Formats: sequence, C-alpha cells, structure tokens
Amino acid sequence: MADRLIIFEDGEYLNFYPLTLSRPTFELRCGVWTLWERIARSFPGYQVSFACREELAPIVRTRSGLAVNQIDYLPGDRLVFVNGRLRLGEKLAGELKTSDANRVFLHGQATAACVIAESLKSTPSDAIRFVGEGVASALGAMADMVDGEFEFFNYLWDLVNRNGDQIGLDYQSIHQRGESGRMAGRARIDPSARILSKDNFHIASDAEIGPGAVIDNRHGPVVIDSRAVIGPLSYIQGPCAVGAETQILRGNIREGCSFGPCCRVGGEVEESIFQGYTNKYHDGFMGHAYLGSWVNLGAMTTNSDLKNNYRDIAVSVRGRMVDTGSTKVGSFIGDHSKTGIGTLINTGVSIGFSCNIFGGTLVTSREVPSFSWGDERGYEVYKPEKALEVARTAMARRGVELTSHDERLFASIFEQTAAER
Repeated sequence: MADRLIIFEDGEYLNFYPLTLSRPTFELRCGVWTLWERIARSFPGYQVSFACREELAPIVRTRSGLAVNQIDYLPGDRLVFVNGRLRLGEKLAGELKTSDANRVFLHGQATAACVIAESLKSTPSDAIRFVGEGVASALGAMADMVDGEFEFFNYLWDLVNRNGDQIGLDYQSIHQRGESGRMAGRARIDPSARILSKDNFHIASDAEIGPGAVIDNRHGPVVIDSRAVIGPLSYIQGPCAVGAETQILRGNIREGCSFGPCCRVGGEVEESIFQGYTNKYHDGFMGHAYLGSWVNLGAMTTNSDLKNNYRDIAVSVRGRMVDTGSTKVGSFIGDHSKTGIGTLINTGVSIGFSCNIFGGTLVTSREVPSFSWGDERGYEVYKPEKALEVARTAMARRGVELTSHDERLFASIFEQTAAER
C-alpha cells in the first residue's frame, strides 16, 4: 500500500494569465517555494504526482521528474487530491492524512481537496484528469461532501501581496524542521558584510555574500538558497527569498521579494516575484510585479505600481477588468518576454508570453498580447520561429536546452492567443 498525493489545477488557471499560459497554477511561486512544493512538504512520505492541462503535461513531467495525469494505483492505496492554488492549513492537512472515509472538501463551487481512504473497486484510468466535486465518482467511489471555509490564491496579485507573509511562514517551517542552521558556518560571508540581526536569517552552506553587502533582517527573514551570490554593496531587506544560483548584483532589494533559481537581479525591486531564470541586471525599478521565467529587462526598464491619485488599481484579466482592491499593483510579464532599454510600464499592465517590447515609450495597453513585437505606436506579430530562435539562444546561455516539448508549447500558445493579436 502507498500514500499518494495528487496536486491538481482547476479551471481558475485562466485568472493567472499570462504566467499560466506556460505552467500549471501549482508551479507558481510564492514565498520560498512554489505552491506545489509547499503542499508536498505537508505530506512527508507521500508519492507526489500532478493533474493539469494535457498540453502542459510533458513540460511538467520533464521539469519535475514526477508522474502527470496518471495514477499507478494498487488496492489499498490512499489517494489525497489537493487543489494547487489552495493555501493549505494544518487542520485540513491533518484531516486528509487521517480520515478513514472518502471525503471531498468544498469551498462554495471550488474543490479544495479530496481523500479516497477506502479501496477502489477498479484501477483509475483517465479519471485523474477530472477534478472538482465529481472526482470521487469519476474514480468509482462514493464520498461525503464537506463544506468549509478555505483560503485560495485567486489572481497573480494575491501571490504578490501575500509573498512577504509567506516568506515568514516558510522561514519558520525551515527551522522547525531543523533544516540547516540559521547561519551556516561554511557560507562565504565577507568580513565587511553586515547582517543586522542574529535572528531571521538562513543561508545555505555554499552561498556567498560579498564585500559591503547589507542583510537587513531586523523586520523579516532573509532566506538565501544554495550557490546564491549576494554581490558587493547589495542591500537585501527582509522578508526576502533568494533562490538557488541567483545573483544579486549591487541590488537594492526591498521587502517582500522572492527570486526563483538562476535569476540575475540588479537595481531596485520591491514586493515582487521572479519565477526563475529571469534577468534584471541593470538599474530601473520593479515593484509589486510578477515576472515569469526567461524574462529579460533592458537597462532602466521601470514599472509604475501606484497611481498619482492613490486609488485602487484594476487589472485586465483575459479582457475582463478586475478591481484588485489594492493601491499597489505593478506589472505581470509572461515567460520569454523581453524589454528594450528605457521601457516604462504603467500600473497593472500584463505583458503576454514571448513579447519583445521596445523602449522609449510608456506601455499603457492593459494587456499586451502574446507574441507581440513593437511598442505602443504599433505591435506586430512576433513570428514563432524567430521567438524560438531567441529562446534557444537565451536558454543555452544558462546551460538549458530548449526541448521539443518547449517547441510544441510555443506553437500551442501562439495558436491559443491568435484571437488576441
């Protein structure tokens, strides 16, 4: 018998465009980890797999090395399904691990989780692709429906707004589990660097902090992952999470930032999330923004995250204006998009997948369609073959190969977004 955890995405992935054009919702980052990594930490010993859109399955399988859209079920296995955009609490996690009956946990129309504790009469086939209230019946099982109040991420700005608090919770989790010391003795910390508090600090043993750098962890934790480098004269204000192999290059990193693996970050950044493999080498400001992977920002690229009238900001989500309820909202930039030098981006702007935006003008379009080439004076179609050529070169610079799965994903997104251009 085995305990199996299946993390799934529901139909609300549309609310997280453009980031979820190229990844399931559960691969989005908030705090120290991605959403699925945090959920999996609540289920030690469980065999983890995923359920998502079929066109994303090969990419997810390659990135994670885990099963996607399948269950290798054996009689007596325990199945736990968790919605990938759920902020899973200890109480629900405990019920899912201990329930001796089949249960589906609902929040209104949204399914938060499901546990199949009783043996299935037959082996599931494609039922893994079905999520929601009907998951139990799709598996050939009866289940009790349990209504409750559960917390979800609903839009990209939810991830950004909660990022600082989540870093704090993740930091507590790291040390409650005794995962490494607060300040690993082998980390290369230059004697002239300053760490302003003995608490709120976690650094991997193979990370580095250069001369004159300041770690301001007085008001929130700073977590520095494996082989990360905080360059000379950089300032890091907690809460902040610096991912594996990310380099901060004379950066002014203010509170609430998370950088995934292999980013290059300079200039000023505030309350923003970089998914991974994204470059902001130069001066310029990014605030309350969410940037995907393989994004490159030209020198002095800057976004606005506050209106001069201090009113709440509305964001266009798939052509529908949504009031964020927040006065601070920056930009959302999809994977493989690039900006030229001097690009200025208005509040609440979404830039799609694989765009090339020229500098020198203010981007005011609420949504810049995927595969756009140009500026506000007029966008042309960025031909997929050209976009793939650039992506292949950019990825090779980080030692990553652009695969046939990536090529098919480019083609699929180009087709999905054709009506927007």
